[in-house]
Amino acid sequence: MESNEVLETIKERRSIFKYKEEDVSSEQIETILEAGRWAPSFANLQPWNFVVVRDQDKKKELYEIARRITLFREGLEEAPVVIAVAVDQEADPNHFVEAGAVASQNMALAAHSIGLSSYWIGVFDIDAEKNSAEKDVIEALDMNEDARVISLLPVGKPDQERTSERKDLEEIVIKE
Repeated sequence: MESNEVLETIKERRSIFKYKEEDVSSEQIETILEAGRWAPSFANLQPWNFVVVRDQDKKKELYEIARRITLFREGLEEAPVVIAVAVDQEADPNHFVEAGAVASQNMALAAHSIGLSSYWIGVFDIDAEKNSAEKDVIEALDMNEDARVISLLPVGKPDQERTSERKDLEEIVIKE
């Protein structure tokens, strides 16, 4: 297979749950946000908003919310930065989830490409329940109550290494 920088970044990126006590610069965060901004969206509607959280009390509050819905929440308090990926459902009622998902993935890849790490905490609640983790994140971050939050991305310098295997292409590709 031909060497490709983007594919190598995709293959090397892993969900990291432990972060070093090192700051993440504003320039690094801007690079990550740029990657989110350039994600594809239906009809180029760009229905996303990104909330950058550095406040320790807010990160602790987000950790407590995530604790209710997932085992994968470690590092949320320790990460220097957490990015909430929100979307405007009214701007793109048919594809807002995909738009937020692809923006989240772009940002995770960008973080990896500059020597940082992240992982995805999915808080989106398809039923938009009033007592859901998603609604609690919206409230905790003082967001517009009509916002939909797709994910939380803790970001920091990795303090662990992880590996992963993938199925062979022959197992997952159907050729007609």
